[in-house]
Amino acid sequence: MKNKFIAILLILANLSFGQNQDNQKLKLKTESDNWIQSLEKIDSKEKQIHFIIEKIKRDSIIEFKNSSDRIVIKPNEGENLNDAINRQSKCKILFVLTQKKVGYLLDLNEYPKYSIILKYLTDKTINSIEILKGGKATSLYGSRAICGVIVLKSDDKKLRKLIEKSLRKEKPNA
Repeated sequence: MKNKFIAILLILANLSFGQNQDNQKLKLKTESDNWIQSLEKIDSKEKQIHFIIEKIKRDSIIEFKNSSDRIVIKPNEGENLNDAINRQSKCKILFVLTQKKVGYLLDLNEYPKYSIILKYLTDKTINSIEILKGGKATSLYGSRAICGVIVLKSDDKKLRKLIEKSLRKEKPNA
């Protein structure tokens, strides 16, 4: 009985340590919500685009696949459990560039070659920035969009050609 108690204690200590490590890698939903609120307060499209590019670069060192299911949910007093789960979920904001029939998920962990696209994003090449949150984000982009989606819309033909040309150059030689 004593050995089982010690084993359970060691397992719980390990789970707590693992949770602390994961929190350093992937931000909580509340931090993502705060970042989106900061983006919404920026008054110029040029500054918003720069803010977005910096966030994409910072998030590129975070592995979404490493998120852990071992998180302890602690509801605040009077808070419902679903709200507490959403508030304490670990996630990344999705960034998407759309051009007519083509879309690019600007996740540099999954698509490192898309880093070239970032240098082409300017207030002249991006027509609009759409911020999707909550149910609208998840209904369009699935559960990965729980922290929200930032959609950069462009109909700039020169941008499309630049991206296509740059991505062709990035392909490895066979």
